[in-house]
Amino acid sequence: MPDEVLGYLRRTSRRILARRAIEAAGLGVIVGGLLAAGGQIVLWTAGQPHRIAGIMILAAGLLAGVIVAIIKGVSLRQAARYVDNHASLDERLTTVVELAAAGDSSPAAQCVYAQAFEAARSAEASTVNLWVRGRVTASGAMLAVLLCGTLAMLPQRRGADERILDGLGGMSPEAVKALAEEFARAARAADANAPLLARGAEAIRQKDARALAEILADLERRGVRLVKIVRPDVLALATAGGSDANGSVETRPAASPRVGAARHAGGPVHVWDPLYSKFGPGQRSTTQGARIDDPLPVVSYGDAWSAARLRAAGALRTSSIPPEYRRMVRDFFSDR
Repeated sequence: MPDEVLGYLRRTSRRILARRAIEAAGLGVIVGGLLAAGGQIVLWTAGQPHRIAGIMILAAGLLAGVIVAIIKGVSLRQAARYVDNHASLDERLTTVVELAAAGDSSPAAQCVYAQAFEAARSAEASTVNLWVRGRVTASGAMLAVLLCGTLAMLPQRRGADERILDGLGGMSPEAVKALAEEFARAARAADANAPLLARGAEAIRQKDARALAEILADLERRGVRLVKIVRPDVLALATAGGSDANGSVETRPAASPRVGAARHAGGPVHVWDPLYSKFGPGQRSTTQGARIDDPLPVVSYGDAWSAARLRAAGALRTSSIPPEYRRMVRDFFSDR
C-alpha cells in the first residue's frame, strides 16, 4: 500500500517540477527582460548594436530560471505537503512519507497508508491546481518580451565617429579648426599614440574622411575612444553640422532685405542674432520717433550657426534644457 501512495507522489512531484520550471523560466524572462531593456537603452545611446544584446540577455534569463528550478527540484515531502494543503487531506500524504522514510510497517501505519491511498484517489486530490503563479508570470513575461521587442525596433544610432566622418566634407571652418586642435592637443599629451593622433589632426584639416576613418579605427583597436580625445562641446560642434551632395551646409536662411537698406545682388548672407545687439549702435525702438534705418545687429550665417551650436552644447552640458526637450535640441543641430 505505501508503494502505491509513494508512486502517486513521485508522479505528482514530476508534474509540479515541470510547472515550476515553466514558471521559473517566466520569472527569468521578466528579470532578463528588465536587464535587457536597460542594456539596450545604454547600448543604443552609445551608438552600439543593441538588438542582439537584448535577445541574448533575455534568453540567458529564461535559461537561468529553468536551471535554478531543476536544481532546486521537488521532493516527495514537498509534493505531499502541497497536495495536503490544497486538497484539505489533513496531512495524510505527508504522514505517509514520514512513516515510509522511517520504515514503519505496523498495523497503525498500514491503516494510515490505506487512508492516504483513498485520499490520493479522491476527487479533491485529482483536481488540485499545481500552478502557483501561472497567469501572473505569463503576463509579466509577455510584457517584458514586448518591451525588449519595442526597444529592438529602434533604428541603430550612429556613433560620434560615423557622424564626424559623414559630415567632415561640409564641416564649418570653425568646427574643423576646433576638432583638429583637439587631436593635436591629445597628440602632445600622448606617448605611443602621438603620431597617430597627429596624423588625425592633419586628416581633419585636409577633410580627408578616408584617412580619418582608418585612424579612428586604429585608435579604437588600441582602446582610445573619440570621447576621450575630444571635449564634449567640440564634439557637439563637430557632429552638429551636416552637408549635402555639394558639400555645402544644408540649411540656409532666406536672404530678406533689411528695412531701409539696399538689396545686394551677391556677397555673404547675413542673419539677425539678438545676442549681437549689444555690439550695435543702439537698440531698435518700436516707438514712433525711432529711425527705421538704424543698423540691425547682424552676423555672418556661419558665425551665427557655429555660435548657436556651441550655446546648445553648453546648455546640454549644464542641464539647463528640460529633459523632454534635449533630444529635440540634439536632433535639430545634428540634422543640419
